[in-house]
Amino acid sequence: MKPNKQPVSHSIAFLAAVFLALSLFLSRPASFETLIWKFPRWVDLLEEDSAVTVEEIKTLLNNYQQFALQEEKDTLETAAGVASAMEADTSHADTVMPVKVISVEGESYDREDAANVLHPDLLLQGNERAFERLASFFSKLNAPVRSPSLHVFHFGDSQIEGDRITGVLRSKWQETWGGSGPGFLAPAQPIPSPSMKQEWSSDWKRYTRFGKVDSTIEHNRYGMFAAFAQHDNSKGEISPWIRFTPQPRSSKRNQIYDQIHLVLGRTDTASSVTLELNNDTLKSFQLKVDSLHSTLVIPIPQDSGAVRSFETLKISFEGSSPEFHAVGLWSQSGIVVHNAAMRGSSGTLFRQLNRAQLTAQLRSVRTEMIMLQYGGNAVPYLKDTASIRRFGGWFASQIRLFQAILPEVPILVIGPSDMCEKSGTRMQTYPMLPFVRDVIKSITMQENALYWDVFEVMGGSGSMAAWVESSPPLASPDHVHFTAQGAREIANLFNKSLQTEWALWQAWQADLTLSDAL
Repeated sequence: MKPNKQPVSHSIAFLAAVFLALSLFLSRPASFETLIWKFPRWVDLLEEDSAVTVEEIKTLLNNYQQFALQEEKDTLETAAGVASAMEADTSHADTVMPVKVISVEGESYDREDAANVLHPDLLLQGNERAFERLASFFSKLNAPVRSPSLHVFHFGDSQIEGDRITGVLRSKWQETWGGSGPGFLAPAQPIPSPSMKQEWSSDWKRYTRFGKVDSTIEHNRYGMFAAFAQHDNSKGEISPWIRFTPQPRSSKRNQIYDQIHLVLGRTDTASSVTLELNNDTLKSFQLKVDSLHSTLVIPIPQDSGAVRSFETLKISFEGSSPEFHAVGLWSQSGIVVHNAAMRGSSGTLFRQLNRAQLTAQLRSVRTEMIMLQYGGNAVPYLKDTASIRRFGGWFASQIRLFQAILPEVPILVIGPSDMCEKSGTRMQTYPMLPFVRDVIKSITMQENALYWDVFEVMGGSGSMAAWVESSPPLASPDHVHFTAQGAREIANLFNKSLQTEWALWQAWQADLTLSDAL
């Protein structure tokens, strides 16, 4: 039997129904993506792919190293050559010999050649006042004897956790300007540090003003790390302790120090602290009751040999333990770089800390630079320009706080890196991230601070996915955090930026010296 011929109208109706069904499917709400995530939507098909390729990232990173290489080499050699001709203290074999510093009040250094010797993405950005403060920092670094040691605090979120980025900077800066030791270490730190291993007796608890805040803490005495550790005295342990041991693969400089600093907060009842270095008692102290802040400085006798053979440091308490903020290990000269990582923080918490205590702790050492690396934790929650502007205002107030506590000390903001979220079948930069970056950069410069743009250094919008896909990977699969190798890459590039600025300052000082001699 011959089948009936299908009317053309039926075929058209069928195709129209299929097209309508497909259109409705592609127009589905984003909330359905968890159920049918493999299939794109219209918005995904129409959206321009902003992804940066792995090859483009490789080329960009290579360009950073090759850009104006000869000009940069000439600048560095000129600065170093004039420096070696100047009268200097040659007792520091591992430091760069300083030029004679000529102070020019109210004036920054000549940066005219900066754009010729450094890739535009790597340039520090700021106004004249910000670079004046950086010049003041360089003049102190360039002194024949950097004693007492100069201190740099690197505050940041989880991007610097575990001494990432900071550790590389510390190592390179101590090679250039001298010094040793890992700086301040937060006690009972749950994230392992590559420089120092920690162990502690039972019933210690760490309290933080970032992340999940313990509601039982009814004060704001969290100190410079926005965290402190305290032993639970109700459990009946007589002598709670914390032990620090160098990590086997840690830098040798991290294992060399000749001073120990204990930073303690309030102590409710009479107690004492004892320090044992390499299992030998070094010092015991009676602690003051109800002290808002106390810093105990314990020099290590040079004839003990302990300065070169650090194996273990044990800190134990008799009686009620204080609010224990940090232990610091460093040499009496050179430069010290502190890692202050605050997982989950947006960088707007410093005004919530006890100001008198924060001021006392930052001034207990010779603090000469503050670095703030924040912004990433705020990005997913800022949905419009109004909320971004409010965040910018809060962040600006943090910069002003540090400037009030440490007048004329340079503040250097390291902006948020690229971050990606899933959009259809692709990983795309968070829509508001570039605007967050722009606001942070703008308010940083308005507040006479310096800005270094990690977002652009990475390659801009869409670059994080390529950093994740690189071989070896430079970023983690979460498309937020750098891997150890990626963190080293960022640290090396930032170091290149700062060291180039220092070389330009050196060359400027050399010109002033020669002009003064004529």
